[in-house]
Amino acid sequence: MTLLRGNTMKNNQAEYWAPRIAAEWRKSVEGIVGVGRQLIAAKQACEHGEFLRLFKGHENAVSDPVPFSRQTGEQLMAVARCEPISNCQHVSSLPQSWGTLYELTKLDDETLLAGINAGEITPEMTRAQAAAMHSDSIQKPERELCVIVSEAFRIVYAKYAPQLDDASRQYVIERLESLVDLLKQEGASGGSRRTGNKGASRKAVAG
Repeated sequence: MTLLRGNTMKNNQAEYWAPRIAAEWRKSVEGIVGVGRQLIAAKQACEHGEFLRLFKGHENAVSDPVPFSRQTGEQLMAVARCEPISNCQHVSSLPQSWGTLYELTKLDDETLLAGINAGEITPEMTRAQAAAMHSDSIQKPERELCVIVSEAFRIVYAKYAPQLDDASRQYVIERLESLVDLLKQEGASGGSRRTGNKGASRKAVAG
């Protein structure tokens, strides 16, 4: 995969990636995963804040923005990061709707693989059915924690949001994404980092 170099890279990465991402959009499960991977690569390649230029509505959007919103872009990246979904061996068992695939990313890998192997997850699965699987897997303590964290963030963000410019909002989003990635890694490792890597957790949140 060839990236732009020098000053051209700094100024035109968003222009470079937008048509490549659009070309993969809505092809198939492989295409959906491919879009997510392209977005991840673009985000890594872009200068701070430039990634947002890929999407319609940005004040300095690229000449041909990708045909979906930034929120959809985040969900597509989540699909690409999900190992059971991105595994080519499972393609024939998966729904070809990006929204349904995104709902499936909310399941832990073990539950997702079990659903594929048991035939509960099929190409005909709807988004509502996938969301129901996710809701059924969440226990009461997890639901309560999600509500508490969401409400706390809403209150704090509402207080400080008027003081933030676009670059500051992007910084907050990136720090939250870092925290989510860290929590996913801790979950995948059985929580081993909770006792041995608290410093890394604080660093990920603080940036």
